[in-house]
Amino acid sequence: MRKLVFVFLLTFATISAFAQRQGGNMTPEQRAENQTKNLAENLNLSEDQKKQVYNLSLARAQKMQELREKSNGDRSEMRASMETFNNEIAKVLTVEQQEKYKTMQEDRRGNRSERQPRN
Repeated sequence: MRKLVFVFLLTFATISAFAQRQGGNMTPEQRAENQTKNLAENLNLSEDQKKQVYNLSLARAQKMQELREKSNGDRSEMRASMETFNNEIAKVLTVEQQEKYKTMQEDRRGNRSERQPRN
């Protein structure tokens, strides 16, 4: 259970970092393609996994775009969407891929915190 929660948090951090680097003008399709390409290269996804990851990423990107457009600063729905996405991604990856994915998330989280200015 702890591993699953950890995977969810890492996925959230990765997607957040990925979205910040790619800019806000991308379509949901572009976001899904970029995320799928990144994960496929780093995790050696099979063709079936690539399709599943793309479909999950596209659905999430569309949902997040919708939530951002109607958002009043309340991020609870966005967090719920991310948690659902993380649950589904975990089902697609093998145990080995999940471990590598965790490492990727930790690296990105570390890089992001180094870039943020301190107050």
